[in-house]
Amino acid sequence: MKHTFLILSFILSCFSAFAQEFYGNGVQEVKIEFSQKNWDSKLDSLKKVNPEARLLATVWVNGQRFDSVGVRYKGNSSYFRTRNETLKKLPMNIKLDYKKKGQALKNGHNTIKLSNAFLDPSFLRDPLSYELIRKYMPAPQCNFSKVYLNGKYWGLYVNSESVDEQFIKKHFGAEGGFIVKCDPDNWKKVRSQTGCPKGDNASLTYLNDNAGCYDAFYEVEDPAAWKVLINMIKVLNKTPDKIETVLNVDQTLWMLALNNAMVNLDSYNGSLSHNYYLWFDSMNVAHPIIWDLNMSFGGWRRDFSFQEMTDDQLIQYSPLAEFENLRRPLISKLLRNPFYRKVYLAHLKTIYTDHLSTGQLLTRAQIMSKEIDPWVKMDTLKLYSYADFQASFDKTMKTGQDNVIGLRQLMAKRAEWLGKHPLLNKPQPGISDALATVDGSKVKVTVKLTNATKGGWLFYRAKPQYAFNRVQMVDDGTNGDMAAGDGIYTALVDAGIIKHWYVAAEGDEAAATLPERASFEFFKL
Repeated sequence: MKHTFLILSFILSCFSAFAQEFYGNGVQEVKIEFSQKNWDSKLDSLKKVNPEARLLATVWVNGQRFDSVGVRYKGNSSYFRTRNETLKKLPMNIKLDYKKKGQALKNGHNTIKLSNAFLDPSFLRDPLSYELIRKYMPAPQCNFSKVYLNGKYWGLYVNSESVDEQFIKKHFGAEGGFIVKCDPDNWKKVRSQTGCPKGDNASLTYLNDNAGCYDAFYEVEDPAAWKVLINMIKVLNKTPDKIETVLNVDQTLWMLALNNAMVNLDSYNGSLSHNYYLWFDSMNVAHPIIWDLNMSFGGWRRDFSFQEMTDDQLIQYSPLAEFENLRRPLISKLLRNPFYRKVYLAHLKTIYTDHLSTGQLLTRAQIMSKEIDPWVKMDTLKLYSYADFQASFDKTMKTGQDNVIGLRQLMAKRAEWLGKHPLLNKPQPGISDALATVDGSKVKVTVKLTNATKGGWLFYRAKPQYAFNRVQMVDDGTNGDMAAGDGIYTALVDAGIIKHWYVAAEGDEAAATLPERASFEFFKL
């Protein structure tokens, strides 16, 4: 009977491992076996000669075996600076279907991206940032993996979901389109081609119509993507009043607001202008996706002159930072539009109210830190000491030439500072009693607005793969509106083009949306 119980327990434990959601709760387990004894030097050589080339390995993920897997080193600074400092714990990219097509985890993922927490003694910046972002826009899942190489514990890694076709299908319900990586592996190589102005990484600055002038800063798999990318860049810079025809503006405003709230300067907002993707849907409209957050929360603190910002400059990073910076057209062009600027500030205020003013962000950080503590302690290859990890909430860490501010040291004071900022304390218009009714071939949306001196907008779409369109709502007794001047605004839309909707109202100094987390949250018809 005892043997039967042990066998049954073993079977159940194996089943539990196989059934475990790789991006679920808890620390995951990845075991990698290379047949070559010199696998490390081989991976180094591949990284230098052909960054996309891989070395064959056998991998176990939470106990499930995968044969003929392809492994390569990944990253720019996280690889090169770590290797230059003779450290062994390097970031890795694992392709499960490298040789066996269709080989994937039970949730369909076929790529595993393991980061080494470069410039992040807390190990938390990636997963904590992604968790926050996923409240407001599509973003990768992220947790932790204990990694073993040829039987040796190689340490705790940060495990981030790949932005790929499966990610697009999950979040947008679509297949196809173009994925543009706005941070290719060759981003340091500024190519010198005849007729090419000097670029500024993936800043979306218009250079000319020659795709060869952009391929040092953006990475595409399908050459056809260059045409739609350059067209979007051209519209943004030359005719920004038409930007909604080529860009999901609201999702972009959320991206900018999140980067600002988190002082994520290793991003589009900062001096390097990278670490994001653009997905172009079937209408050639771009949807931004934030990526690579190990230096969010002030981890990267170099300004545009590459001078180190002080702690106070990070804490008091302006809500309208780079507003006048023509090198960042997503900010300087979009926020020059008064309506976009007000919606952006409304989004920033929502992030502050939801997660910063309540202390919820730091509470989640403490929970995560406690969960990974034993695995960090056992990690002899980590880039920082265990004492640094323990002190990473309240102490600035010196790592090479960089000073990494503590999570609570930054965000507790930033929350207090943002809460008092006049731009986040403007009186917002009120929105209530939103209702959509089908009236023959039309859908009638009504809403009560107060202090909406600039009016209201109905945002609508037919499918989740598309950005929302908008139409102005009226309170003049026309176009379905019952009575003029009663504060009840109305819009009529063809029934065939509206399935999801939300409302925005604009006052003299501020704007508001209903739901507050729109366009990520919305009403369904």
